[in-house]
Amino acid sequence: MSYQPDAILIKRAAMASIATAVVLLVAKLGAWSVSDSTSVLSSLLDSLMDIAASVVNYFAVRYALMPADDDHPFGHSKAEGLAALVQSAFILGSVVALLLHVTDRLVDPQPLKAVGESIGVMLFSTALTTALVLYQRWVVRKTGSLAVKADSAHYYGDILTSLAVVVALVAAWFGQYWLDPVIALVIALVLVRSVYDIIQEALVVLMDQSMPETEEVELQQLIRAIDGVRGVHDLKTRQAGAVQFIQLHLDMDGDQTLSRAHAIGDQVEAAILARFPRAEVLIHHDPV
Repeated sequence: MSYQPDAILIKRAAMASIATAVVLLVAKLGAWSVSDSTSVLSSLLDSLMDIAASVVNYFAVRYALMPADDDHPFGHSKAEGLAALVQSAFILGSVVALLLHVTDRLVDPQPLKAVGESIGVMLFSTALTTALVLYQRWVVRKTGSLAVKADSAHYYGDILTSLAVVVALVAAWFGQYWLDPVIALVIALVLVRSVYDIIQEALVVLMDQSMPETEEVELQQLIRAIDGVRGVHDLKTRQAGAVQFIQLHLDMDGDQTLSRAHAIGDQVEAAILARFPRAEVLIHHDPV
């Protein structure tokens, strides 16, 4: 089974993430330097963390996509889970920096400058980030990559925060400066929530959690539907990034030829791979 098409898509998604983060960082840096907006700063810090996280992501997915070798017979896919944890650390760092600035502005709100230009930058940021998220979600549907999925979830949060910043800037246009730090505080809470979700997904990979129960039930049904299969037991699964590892014991007629038993096992494996094309399948044949 070849992962080359998936590898190309995942690498392209990682590179697109880095390029988008750099463009947004430059744009937001310009907007913040002229406006002194706390909400724009919050979005700027988020983009700075995006670059760091995306670079880590890029090298992590390159490593995760390496084929299995003698030292790593099950492949390198857990690198995606580690990358997701590194992402969460970067995000938490940006939250701490943001909260320090927000506290000061909540106590002493400041008038903003160049509000119109800043609104334009944030709308541009929203449009560009939306395009990236749509592309990332398409890649996730094609590949199942955890690293790209985590990155996409983070950038989806960026869309919401950019729109929130626009709201704060519009309020500042009308002299309501208090909303600027409040929006920044809300953004910080959104970022904390994204950290929680990313850590949860990373632990699924790193702790060898089994596939969802609904998928395991579906596996049982697929296997039992194959002619010649009398039962299945000791089904064990785990999810590692884009790859599922599936092992099971098949109950079959003990009087049939070895060749026939082997053919039934091949049919079972083919049925599983038709539903889970990136799976690694190990089957043990038991006579009954």
